[in-house]
Amino acid sequence: MATHGRVRSAPSEVAPQAFTLVELLVVIALIGVLVALLLPAVQAARESARAAQCRNHLRQIGLAVLQFEGSQQSFPPARLRARDDYGDQACETTQPSWIARVLPFLEQQGAAAAWNVNERFENHPAEVREFVPPVFVCPARRTVAEAVIASGTFAQNVVFPCGCNYTEMIRLESGGVGDYGGNHGDFTGGSGADEGAYWRGGNGTGVLISSRPSCRHDGPDGWLDKVRHKDLLDGASATVLAGEMHIPEGRLAQAPENGPMYNGRDLPAFARIGGPGISLARGPRDQSVPTLGFGSWHANQCPFVFADGAVRSLDNFLDARVLRAFCHRSDGGVESEQQPSAPGDVK
Repeated sequence: MATHGRVRSAPSEVAPQAFTLVELLVVIALIGVLVALLLPAVQAARESARAAQCRNHLRQIGLAVLQFEGSQQSFPPARLRARDDYGDQACETTQPSWIARVLPFLEQQGAAAAWNVNERFENHPAEVREFVPPVFVCPARRTVAEAVIASGTFAQNVVFPCGCNYTEMIRLESGGVGDYGGNHGDFTGGSGADEGAYWRGGNGTGVLISSRPSCRHDGPDGWLDKVRHKDLLDGASATVLAGEMHIPEGRLAQAPENGPMYNGRDLPAFARIGGPGISLARGPRDQSVPTLGFGSWHANQCPFVFADGAVRSLDNFLDARVLRAFCHRSDGGVESEQQPSAPGDVK
């Protein structure tokens, strides 16, 4: 006898419900809020990493300069420059800056071997002039590939002690550019064309200063004005060795603010001064600081390496007299003084 089984119907499947338009808009809005909250933190982390890398670069540069001083019993000259243009020590032209001299101590022996520090900058091959060790590039500003200035001619305003001035055209050969400059001192001596100008050989009050060349056969074979550790009367820990150079936005790899860093004739390309009349720049958009001022693109601070090898960041609003005390190797500390006028363009 046949039995009749029950026929069971398959359970019906419930179709998944899609997002409504309102729900989708809410999710998108929440994601946007989260991104907006995270973006400043990400940017701050990136800036912190760049600032740390910048300080590490200065530490390496400082150690290289100190090793040079230990080897040569003298800090390297910022460049070779006569006290006047007609005396016995006026045999210099465009010999390489201090940066070429410290390359062996930055593990750049190959690049160093290509330089003749008693030969003109422009007489070296382009690949030598345009080589830039990564340690001289601030990651907050650019990459190494962007740190080269092409050959060209630019206008320079020359100011004389009489107050009169004129514009001359300067021809520059291509070369690598950097973001860190040696401490040349302060504005003592003024910026005129006379023998007492701060940019003349032996007049700098900093550590890496312009020096008169020793001359032989109508060319340099050394330098005369030697700064040693014992000359840092204010103490190595209170004297700046090098720092980040002020280069305004839009002027990277542009002369005169950022010329070829090996060209010894172009002081603003590898050295800076600081003190009354030339304070720290307060950021990359600060147009009030002369070409030879220190300044960084890091928020509210400018990193420096001191002559004891320590790296410290100074506040952008640091009093100019305190900055002078750090830049002058033997001024005895902060003094009350009258604010001088800002320096003019120099050669």
